[in-house]
Amino acid sequence: MRVRFLLMSLIILLSHFSTPAQAADSAIRICGDRDPLSMTVDLKSESAKNKQANLSGFSVDMMRAVFLSLGRRVEFIGNLPWKRCMSEVESGNIDFAMDAYFDLDRAKIFAYSTHYNTLTPQIFFLKSNPPDFSKLAALKRFRGCGVLGTSYAHYGLRGTDLDLGDDRDSLFRKLLAKRCDYFVEELEDIASFKIVGIDYLANSAVQHETVTWAVAPSKFLITVKNGKNAAMLDQIDSAIYSVIRSGQADKFWKKTSIDLPYKP
Repeated sequence: MRVRFLLMSLIILLSHFSTPAQAADSAIRICGDRDPLSMTVDLKSESAKNKQANLSGFSVDMMRAVFLSLGRRVEFIGNLPWKRCMSEVESGNIDFAMDAYFDLDRAKIFAYSTHYNTLTPQIFFLKSNPPDFSKLAALKRFRGCGVLGTSYAHYGLRGTDLDLGDDRDSLFRKLLAKRCDYFVEELEDIASFKIVGIDYLANSAVQHETVTWAVAPSKFLITVKNGKNAAMLDQIDSAIYSVIRSGQADKFWKKTSIDLPYKP
C-alpha cells in the first residue's frame, strides 16, 4: 500500500513539473492581415511542408524576435482573411492576431499589447474627381470604399459608411470604375505592395493625400480578453520595447525596401 502511495505521489510530482515545460515548448500561433508589409506568403510553395520558411514581412520578423526573446516558437497562419483571423483568435483557436488597430468595439473583446508600428492616414481618389475631405462631415457626402474586417475608426468612419470589398485590390478596381469616390488606407500599407510587384502609387489616374484630421493608427498584437494568453501581455510588451530600442525593428523595416521611415 505504501509503495503504491509513493508511486502515485511521484507521478503527480512529475506531472507538475512537466506540464509547464510542455506548454512552453508549444508554438504560439499568430495570424495577421495579408498585406506585404505584415506577411508575405510565397504562393509557389503553398503546398510545401515547411510553410513557415516561406513567410516574410516586417510584422513576421517583429513577432519572431519578440517571442524568441521569451523562449517561445511561433507558427504563422498566413492563409486567412483578416476578419476570419480575428474570429479564430476570439474563439481561442489561434493565440494572437498581429497588426490590429485599436477601436472601442474591438477592445470589448480583445486585450491589446503595446504598439510597435504607427502609420500615415491617407485618402485615395481619382485626380479627375477629387472629393472634399477638408473635414469628416464633408467627406461623408461622398461614396467611400473599404475592406471587410478593417477598422476605420481612426478616420471617424464605420463599415456601414463604406462599400466593403475583400481586399485592397478591390479598392482600386472600384475607384477606377467610379463605383466609389474615395477610399482611405494607410500610406505604408499601400506602398508595401511594391514588394510583390504591384506599384499602386505609380497609377497616374489616382491621387493620394494625407488626412490631417484622422488619427495616425498604430499596430498592436491582440488576444481574446481573459483567455489563456492574456497573462503574457506584460512580458510581450517588455519584449516589444526591447526589439525597438535595440534597433532590430528599424532593421526589419528597412528589409522591406519601402521608401518611408519606420515609426514605432
